[in-house]
Amino acid sequence: MVNKLIVVLGSGPGLGVATGSRFAAQGFDVALLARNAARLQQDVATVRKVASNAKIQAYTVDISDHVALLDTLKKVEAELGAPEVVFFNAARVGPSKIGETPPDHLLEDFKTMNIGLYVAATWAIPHLTAAAGRPGAHPSFLLSNGAICETPIAGFFALSMQKAAQFNFTSSLRQVLGPKGVHVAVITIAAIIRDDHPVLNAKNIAEQYWKLYEQEEDSWEFNVPMGDIQELYDILKGQ
Repeated sequence: MVNKLIVVLGSGPGLGVATGSRFAAQGFDVALLARNAARLQQDVATVRKVASNAKIQAYTVDISDHVALLDTLKKVEAELGAPEVVFFNAARVGPSKIGETPPDHLLEDFKTMNIGLYVAATWAIPHLTAAAGRPGAHPSFLLSNGAICETPIAGFFALSMQKAAQFNFTSSLRQVLGPKGVHVAVITIAAIIRDDHPVLNAKNIAEQYWKLYEQEEDSWEFNVPMGDIQELYDILKGQ
């Protein structure tokens, strides 16, 4: 039996762990990647609670370092096997002001959110295409994005730029991988994820990723919007 593995780039106590946990509960092994080693161990323990028999492994890496990231992904492959699902959730989130934010800030954002995304995708391509057509497999490349990719907020212009670039890249990736049997999909989130939100809580969003994974090719969705952009504006305008 071929192992089922999801690689989560950008683990953390919110959406990363929730998505890893959702897939682990369905029999997936889980590789969690982030740069905070101590928090990663907490993430592993959280995911393991829902799937004690699954392989849940942490990999400490700075996703903005493309050389280290590729080396780490190769290590994941060597230790856990090839992925069936790759979930890119890495981000640098914070306010930025036009005319005040230094260029190096934009560069570091791009390294994490877009070069990191590109490296993850190019590493994943041969593995996901190899899984296409395998009985029971639904190879998928999944991204968490924000509604500011289409409706930018000036006080978060840098993050808006990066999210727009991510959406652009995954749209291109879909053109490449879709005809090869790989589902490329994005959830575009229009608010701040929080536990007490009736819709935009991490567990509910993770459930939507699982539903995307389960979709058959003739019903694939690419962009799934969640939330109300006005709610996001109201929250961020005060920051």
